Amino acid sequence: MVFLWKKQKNIQDMIEGYFELCDRCFQLFQEATAVYFEQGLGQAFDQGVEATHKAESEADDQRREIELTLYGKALLPDSRGDLLGLLETFDRLPNAAETILFAIRTQLVVLPDELKEAFAALIDINVQAYCATRKAVDSLFHNPVATLHTTKEVDEKESESDRRERALITAIFKSDMDTGEKLLLKDVVILMGRISDRAEATADRISIVAIKRQI
Repeated sequence: MVFLWKKQKNIQDMIEGYFELCDRCFQLFQEATAVYFEQGLGQAFDQGVEATHKAESEADDQRREIELTLYGKALLPDSRGDLLGLLETFDRLPNAAETILFAIRTQLVVLPDELKEAFAALIDINVQAYCATRKAVDSLFHNPVATLHTTKEVDEKESESDRRERALITAIFKSDMDTGEKLLLKDVVILMGRISDRAEATADRISIVAIKRQI
């Protein structure tokens, strides 16, 4: 790992554990949304929401522990700042996934059958944006020279998400639903797209750190 001395392997293990928890959170998020699209609101979806929330909380706790550990270690201030900034930015991704599920559950969002496929496709492209960001993180830690290439994939996923968001919002407002339902669904679309927005912001930070590592 480019930031750390070999004697600080415990920090490296903690960081890798954090990203594994984030991956778990997104896996559970994807499973919960699949249940939602197939079965709608109900006990199975609620269980998926709670499982995702638990994974997000565990990742959050791990991040805080890493931060406390970093402040007590002999890292160069610049390297420590890069790591802390990356973790803080990345942490907004599992938080965004959790927020979507809570919004659907608390606001009792029911999707029209004719829009379920488009919503599922929007979730899929945003999960892909997360996965591309994880690839960029791995590249930064293990092969910084290749990082800028991997961050381009994140930008592509974010652009595709934007396109799908606009198309879906247009379809919502062309429908014969009442205005309240339209506004509620529009807000859910925006929340879903926030994953790729945050993925792009994380990729931008990764790119900057990668450039600094090569100077």
